[in-house]
Amino acid sequence: MRVPRFSPYEDLTVCLRCRSDYVIPVDDAEHDDRHWWLSLRCGQCAALRELVVADATAHRYDLDLARGMAEIGLALERLDREHMAEMAAVFATALQLDLVGADDFAR
Repeated sequence: MRVPRFSPYEDLTVCLRCRSDYVIPVDDAEHDDRHWWLSLRCGQCAALRELVVADATAHRYDLDLARGMAEIGLALERLDREHMAEMAAVFATALQLDLVGADDFAR
């Protein structure tokens, strides 16, 4: 199968079909000493594509993925803090209303 070569300026994180920026690597392999073969999948529409890119493009894509994962991690931490704060507020209200007592925690 002939794998198309991609422009080094193409943003690999963007899906060619639906234009979302949820494209993730499925597989990769060194193609030759200056290129990588990539198999990519869109998390939004499930479009698959295979391509060969220059090392610099593969490196930039790797950095874009790392940046995206860091953003997801920060969002998850923020949501977790918000969720814990809400749970603490509910628990405090339950304590104030005498809806929870020590016997609720007995084994």
